[in-house]
Amino acid sequence: MMTFESIVIGCCDRFISQRTFELVVAPALADLDFEQDSGRCSLLAARSSVLWALAGALRHDIGRGSADFFKLSLLSFCYFVFPIALGIRYFETWSDFAIAATFVLAMSLVPVMVCFWPSRQSVRPNE
Repeated sequence: MMTFESIVIGCCDRFISQRTFELVVAPALADLDFEQDSGRCSLLAARSSVLWALAGALRHDIGRGSADFFKLSLLSFCYFVFPIALGIRYFETWSDFAIAATFVLAMSLVPVMVCFWPSRQSVRPNE
């Protein structure tokens, strides 16, 4: 059976960098253990503080890499939308062009996400 701590560590292993885990989530997990042993607050309050730490760590990692992700997405979108823009006279309305450009945007995000997704080192302490 998976415990709350193992679920949080598994989530961090996939989505959070090791540095952010060590600075944000690991202290929150240590506080959770301390609070459970001392009985100072409810289990719900202690677990919610860990979830808040996990959300803050996720926001930090997303914010740290978002500028590079945006630049790569814009490059890919411009590369694929340029031929469509050259053939704009073949679209009957602007909404047809907007639909095609939106489709190109969605399709150009896939290779950027695959290439941008970083390889992670495990944050599990026992490995």
